[in-house]
Amino acid sequence: MRILAVFLVLASLAGCSTIGNLFGSSSAVPKLPQINQAFKPLVLWQENVGASNDDVFVPAVQHGAVFAASHDGEIMRIESLRGGVTWKVDAGRKLSAGIGAGDGMLVVCSDDGEVLAYDESGKQLWNHAILGELLSIPQVADGVVIVRVGDGRIFGLDEKDGRQLWVYQYANPALSVRSYAGVVVSEGTVYAGFAGGKLVSIDVKTGAVNWDSAVALAHGTTELERIADVTSLPVVDELQVCAVAYQGRLACFDIGKGDLIWSRNISSYAGMIVNKRNFFVTSDQGDVLGLDSTAGATLWKQTMLEGRQPTSPYVQDSYVVVGDVQGYVHFMKRSDGDLVARAETDGSPIRYGPVRLNDDMFLVQTRGGHLYAMAAP
Repeated sequence: MRILAVFLVLASLAGCSTIGNLFGSSSAVPKLPQINQAFKPLVLWQENVGASNDDVFVPAVQHGAVFAASHDGEIMRIESLRGGVTWKVDAGRKLSAGIGAGDGMLVVCSDDGEVLAYDESGKQLWNHAILGELLSIPQVADGVVIVRVGDGRIFGLDEKDGRQLWVYQYANPALSVRSYAGVVVSEGTVYAGFAGGKLVSIDVKTGAVNWDSAVALAHGTTELERIADVTSLPVVDELQVCAVAYQGRLACFDIGKGDLIWSRNISSYAGMIVNKRNFFVTSDQGDVLGLDSTAGATLWKQTMLEGRQPTSPYVQDSYVVVGDVQGYVHFMKRSDGDLVARAETDGSPIRYGPVRLNDDMFLVQTRGGHLYAMAAP
């Protein structure tokens, strides 16, 4: 909270309505915990894809290939199994988010508010200007490119030509945490969490709101204490969709009606994943928890990464995997959370959780611009 207070003062002096750069600093990070290294994680390949600066870039996997982008505007295709860049194009402008993939398309966003679409050969298809800060990874589904703007708007663009199909507007509260969270699309529905603790269900074709529900409610007497923002992606688990809020709670809702099924008090800005009837969530303190997905009961809690700003979790085989602010990748046993292995990258922050490459491999992209394909042996 002391760190938050400092940035609140800076934000107010600058006349901003969001608190930015709260997390991700590698200063004053606790030492690496001592562990009994059970195995050496495999690094199958690595590529230099360009630095992300203060933005968050995430690789995309489509049709057996990996696609990556950088802040400087480079977009590239990489062989998924052995690495190696097969083509590279220059967007001609600084990029702020990417890379989204779907329906044979690649989508990135620029610093000056443009959405740019490419085919899988690197040929640009169209660009569409949106006035606003584009920080989130676009999504492509059901013939629609979904783009989220920092001010609370979500646009649906025609994937053929970038024409605007619909726009959803959400009114952000007076003070909120700067978020890079985008949207999740499942079964024709867009799910998005917002500042103020709301989760919204939107029809992907029309932009019509199906329902909106409260993940968390603001508490406290100051604006700082009353922040209760969903700053990570929702997850969809069979008949429920769940989201977690910073200074709020984790809550699961009925997909069809938005009725609350269960909730529990957990604060997180990094996010969570659901896998085989279990949730794995990273708390705002840096703890990683395993929860039962039917009622949220705690199965285990790993506290050894506190203060190292771990990412949202990823599940590979018998392990839960997170990155941290100094570029380490940590492996925990899925059964009990025991910290059993770690791998080193380039020493720069990993700001987004590992991304699935295939059943045996996953990807992590560092702020310094290196992309790693990893696995547990």
